Amino acid sequence: MALTSLLLIRHAEASGQEADADLTQGGHAQSTALANWLQTRGIDALFSSPYRRAKATLFPFSKQTGLPISVQDGLKERVLASHPQPDWRFHLKRSFVDRAYKLEGGESLEETYERACDALRSIHEQQPKYAAVAAHGNLIASILNRIDPDFGYEAWDRMRNPDVFNLSLLRGVPHAFEQLDF
Repeated sequence: MALTSLLLIRHAEASGQEADADLTQGGHAQSTALANWLQTRGIDALFSSPYRRAKATLFPFSKQTGLPISVQDGLKERVLASHPQPDWRFHLKRSFVDRAYKLEGGESLEETYERACDALRSIHEQQPKYAAVAAHGNLIASILNRIDPDFGYEAWDRMRNPDVFNLSLLRGVPHAFEQLDF
């Protein structure tokens, strides 16, 4: 049976934005609660961004089930710019209005979406029945905004750590979503 939906999960609370940032104490508790919640979902495959906080979000479930976590580089967080931006929220908000907008050394929201879709197609080709995928808020928002333009900057800003979305796929491409209560 071809993968038709997956759980797209924003990582648990982290200590920072760096690729090697770990989960906070609260984030570790969230990932344990998530693992218990996932037990009833029929998950048969785990995929994650290469960032430590995303892998750590799925680790308790991986440990409980013995399922390995497959790292997908295409699920890493969006790079907004090559250097820190004091007004990064302004630029992020603008990118939801103009999906092609990007700063020097950064990715547009559309480029992030395309990269994410490549990763999702790769997951689809591996033919899991139902996968849990841990990624990042801006990457997830790039997907959800493409499906529903009303999922913009304000919706991104309201996202929690972790947040779980049931993402429907059509031939491996995001097609619809539903936010789940976790």
